[in-house]
Amino acid sequence: MTITDRTDRADAFALVRTQSRTMPTSMRAIADAVLDDPATAATTSAAELAGRAGVSPATVSRFAQHLGFANFAALQRSMTRAVERGIHERRETEIHAGVGVDDDVATVIAKVTEDVRAVMSDTRATLDPHALEAAAAAISDARRVALYGVGASGIVARDLHLKLERIGIASSIADDPHNALTLASVLGPNDVLVITSHSGTTTEALEVAALAHENGATVVAITGHAASPLVHHTDHVLLGVAGAESDLRPAAMGSRMSQLAIVDALFIVVAQRTDERSRPLLARSRHAVRTHHRS
Repeated sequence: MTITDRTDRADAFALVRTQSRTMPTSMRAIADAVLDDPATAATTSAAELAGRAGVSPATVSRFAQHLGFANFAALQRSMTRAVERGIHERRETEIHAGVGVDDDVATVIAKVTEDVRAVMSDTRATLDPHALEAAAAAISDARRVALYGVGASGIVARDLHLKLERIGIASSIADDPHNALTLASVLGPNDVLVITSHSGTTTEALEVAALAHENGATVVAITGHAASPLVHHTDHVLLGVAGAESDLRPAAMGSRMSQLAIVDALFIVVAQRTDERSRPLLARSRHAVRTHHRS
C-alpha cells in the first residue's frame, strides 16, 4: 500500500482534525495539542510536542505515521506549508451538525447542509491527487474493474459502477460477500478492485481486498482511515472523511457524501484519460434516454 508523500500538500491540519476521532487516547492528546496551536506545532520539535501532549516522542512518530506520513518531519513540513498559506485554521460557523430531536425543519436543513459543506471542505484537503491520478490510470488501463462495498458504501460502489459503464469500461459489482469473494478470486494482475469502506475494518471488505491483492489485482480503497487494516491490502488509498454524528444523523451519512465526491472526481479523471472513447459514449448514452424526459 502506498499513500504518496503528503509534504507537498497543505492538508495536514484537516487530516489531524478528521482522523483524530478514532485515534487512541494518547494520539488524540497530540491531535488536541496540534489543533490548539497550529502555528506552534508547525515549528516545534517532536520532543516538545510530546511534552505538551503528555506522551512519549515515539508516540508522536506513530501519530505522524497514522496520518500517512513517513515520519514527524514529513508531517511538520506539511503543517508548515499550511501555516504559510494561511489555511491552518478551520473557519468556524454558528451552526453545527448535531441535529437534535427538537430542532425545527429550518434548523435541520441548516445543520445538515453545513455539515455537507464541512465534509466537502475536508474531503478536498485530505484527498491525495497523486493517489487519485494513480487509481484513475489503473482503472483506465484495466482489463476488468470490480467494485464492492458494504452497507452505505455499497451505494457508492454502485454509483461508480454505473458511471464507468457509461464510458465503456467493463465493470462488475458484487451484491453480497459470497459474490464479492467469487469475483475477487478470478481477478488478476491486469484487473482492478475498487472497494469502499469508510471504517476500513469491515470483515467482508477486508477478506475481499486481501483475496484480490493476493491474486495480483490492483486494489483501490475509498476509505476514511489512513491507518485502517484495509490499507494493508491496498495499492492506492483515496481518503475521505465523515461528518458530524448525532443520534439522528449517523456518521455514514457524512462519509457517504465524501465518498460520492471522491467517486465523481475519480470518474472525471478516468474520463479525461480515455476522452477519445469516453466523449462519444457519453453522448450516445444521453441520446439513448432523451425520449424518456418530458418537456
